[in-house]
Amino acid sequence: MQDKPLTERLARARQLLAEIHHVPIATVNEDGSPHNSPVFMAFDDDLNAFWASNIDSQHSQNIARTGRVFLVIFDSREGRGGLYIEAHAEALQTPGDIADGHKQLKDVKQQLYGGTAGLGDPDFFNGSTPQRIYRATPQRLWVNASERNADGIYLRDKRLEISLKQLRG
Repeated sequence: MQDKPLTERLARARQLLAEIHHVPIATVNEDGSPHNSPVFMAFDDDLNAFWASNIDSQHSQNIARTGRVFLVIFDSREGRGGLYIEAHAEALQTPGDIADGHKQLKDVKQQLYGGTAGLGDPDFFNGSTPQRIYRATPQRLWVNASERNADGIYLRDKRLEISLKQLRG
């Protein structure tokens, strides 16, 4: 027996996108070992994720090498489902892309905290400074669903692949 219909899982994923802004970025180190870093993140309407990081951080080096990330958006205080995102990531290079990513981050910080402390202006993320704005473009999306027996006892967790169109509703 399924624990919840897909429509409820999609609604939960939308809620998480609106509420959760510290998201772990999973990457792979050069030796094949896993690496995971939580960062402050903003999402646009196409589910592109934006964050700012130092180019010397381990996840930034891994992104420069592979361009691959895996994001999981969830509320760690509860087990009510999540949204899984396999994505291509890159440091933004053009002034227009940097300004767009900066605006996404600025808008979310303003909404949540009433200010944009620590963000600076878009020019700070270009040129010789060690900080960059990154964008992860989703390639595949999943929500999770648990399977339970007739007594409601948990048997297994599985991912259900979804489309961006489904997530948008």
